[in-house]
Amino acid sequence: MVWAVMALAGVFPANAQQVPLSPVPRQAEWGTKAFDRASAVCRLSGTADEATMALLGKHFSFRKRAKVKLIVGKSGDKAVARWKDRIPEKAEGYYLCVEPGKIVVAGRDDAGTFYGVQTLLQVMSQPEVMSVTVTDWPMTVQRGVIEGFYGNPWSFENRKSQFEFYGANKMNIYIYGPKDDVYHHSRWYTPYPEAEAHKMQQLVKCATDNKVKFVWAMHPSNAITSDADKQKALDKFEQMYSLGVRAFAIFFDDISAKSVNDQVAYLNFLTDEFVNKKGDVEPMIVCPTQYNKGWSSGDYLSIMGSQLYPGIQIMWTGNSVCDMIQKADTDWIYGQTGRKPFIWLNYPVNDYGQHNLLMGPLVDNGRDVYDQVSAFCSNPMQYAEASKVVLYSIADYAWNPEAFEPYAAWERAIVSLMPGHAGAFGIFCKSNVDVAPNTHGMRVYEETPEFKALMAKHAALDDEAIAEYTAYFARTKAAAEELLSLEGKSEMVDEIKEFVQCFDYQALRGQKVMEMAKALADNALAAFIAAYKEYKSASEAAGKLISRGFQGSIQSVIPHTATLYVEPFIKSTLLNTIAQFKKSGADYPADLFPVQLLENGTYFIKVNGKYLTNVAGSRMPTLQAEVDNINEGRQRWVITLEPSVDRYSIKNEWDKRYLNEVGNFCHNSYSEDWNTYILSRTDGKFAIRNAGNGGSAYWTSDGTRLMRGGNDSSGKFIFEIIPVDEEP
Repeated sequence: MVWAVMALAGVFPANAQQVPLSPVPRQAEWGTKAFDRASAVCRLSGTADEATMALLGKHFSFRKRAKVKLIVGKSGDKAVARWKDRIPEKAEGYYLCVEPGKIVVAGRDDAGTFYGVQTLLQVMSQPEVMSVTVTDWPMTVQRGVIEGFYGNPWSFENRKSQFEFYGANKMNIYIYGPKDDVYHHSRWYTPYPEAEAHKMQQLVKCATDNKVKFVWAMHPSNAITSDADKQKALDKFEQMYSLGVRAFAIFFDDISAKSVNDQVAYLNFLTDEFVNKKGDVEPMIVCPTQYNKGWSSGDYLSIMGSQLYPGIQIMWTGNSVCDMIQKADTDWIYGQTGRKPFIWLNYPVNDYGQHNLLMGPLVDNGRDVYDQVSAFCSNPMQYAEASKVVLYSIADYAWNPEAFEPYAAWERAIVSLMPGHAGAFGIFCKSNVDVAPNTHGMRVYEETPEFKALMAKHAALDDEAIAEYTAYFARTKAAAEELLSLEGKSEMVDEIKEFVQCFDYQALRGQKVMEMAKALADNALAAFIAAYKEYKSASEAAGKLISRGFQGSIQSVIPHTATLYVEPFIKSTLLNTIAQFKKSGADYPADLFPVQLLENGTYFIKVNGKYLTNVAGSRMPTLQAEVDNINEGRQRWVITLEPSVDRYSIKNEWDKRYLNEVGNFCHNSYSEDWNTYILSRTDGKFAIRNAGNGGSAYWTSDGTRLMRGGNDSSGKFIFEIIPVDEEP
């Protein structure tokens, strides 16, 4: 037998009794050793379709007198007739039996046989092949990926690699719809040029060879009513049909739809004039304009559900744009449309927070939705290789949700994708779990759990805490350096190199901050200054990193890592140690530390000579000409630069109430995502601008109170912010 080493080969010891199969099969019973992989040769009995035979040919060679017999076929084939009662009566199901001297792979259909061989390859991924019987089938009918993000579309090579990955992980559908492919969206009516069309044809074949249905999506926006527009759509579909496409989708997302009735008529027209006339084209898929509950209103969805032709599948992202899916969600949309939703899961897509990779576990999806959906698909990141961490779990979840364990699947993905370097890669992945505060509210808080535990353990930065934090940063730096050593040898590392470099610099900055804290405790002021200079140098180098900075890039990215706990800790510790250092009275160069626009402190805020005042019992501060001589704290405002977000909070000294994004006192829990602001200064006066989830509007005033203005800074530099000890 000729064997191409699989991703897991060499990870498990030679005497391992089981291989961690993924997706987790419905039933698997392990026995003892069957044979040695290295010495095994096979004689082939039976046959399968072209794709499965090609897969076998890639990994096996056969001899007529070999000791191990490989029997392959699908239901109805003579070769596997003996095992017909053991083949699951489920589409894409298979029966696999590995025992001394014999291997049986019997599928319910061609896809089932192909998937049985994929499981066999996993079983044989270690030197000693164990006996096993697997009876398996998928619980979710359609499982796959929607390339539907904004930003740089995947490359030709990315997509081919993805299709092989889907085949190996038993995913069976891919939808082509990158927002920034002009032939999909802005110039949907234009035929692909010859070179691009040839690549598309190759991609369709590659997908088919891996048992993946290639769906080509078109985004015509509102150009759907005229006869000319409809003919252009038919012409474009004809080109895609000539390239091998046999499944189509229409995207109406992220537009202001003029008429749901026009959309329905358009889809039904394409079904009548193209799908039905071709005969070998599958029913269409549509992404509606109201594709999540938060954006739904009126009778849009009920009209879609009741008037579209039967068989047309309607996509759905959940309660919001970015949301995990529970049974209550699928029940709600089914009640609106009368159709099982085609789930478009906006995870791990990060085009709304592209500075952070999402490489964490797949959590919070219901295990009981598989029979309530027509498909479960993920919209990934523009980083195709990095997306595989989550897509591995998507495949596992959709195949067998009842047995899905998020963290176990995550760990298997890490080992599978970076064999030999899983430890370092795992540390990196744990540091790229959460996206920064965003308008969609998608957060995953299980980032850097070891560091989070250290923060909970240490209330103060004493010697023990410094030692443990230092050890943590040493481990993360070693992991980063190990991954960077793979540059040019690993497609994963090459793709996300700048993020790994950022991670490396972050660990170095963490080390230097701990050195500063230790030097401060030891009164070693020269050592403090030296460590700070190294911190500053690392920060400057990290700030110059650009991912996807190539010429013609649609979306260049400034990489961030470990932004949930680690980065805020580093920044806050830095500011605190600098503040303590300054108070020590030590001599240091005047230009050593950066000048903060506004030092943390207590200030009066004035507009046109009036004081911003906290009137007792009022939900909003008001502007008063008089000085409050009874309770000075009502006119004093504590302004603090919050290091986690590099923005300022504004709180009243008297009752500690803080201002929100509309200039009122907030009654909800304080949130740095919402309640911190950007300050800028010109000609001695300040402008205050919302940020994060609060939007980007500047503050203004009507003369009596604060108000939210527009996004234009003109006329917004109206605030005097005066230290309380400078006000006469």
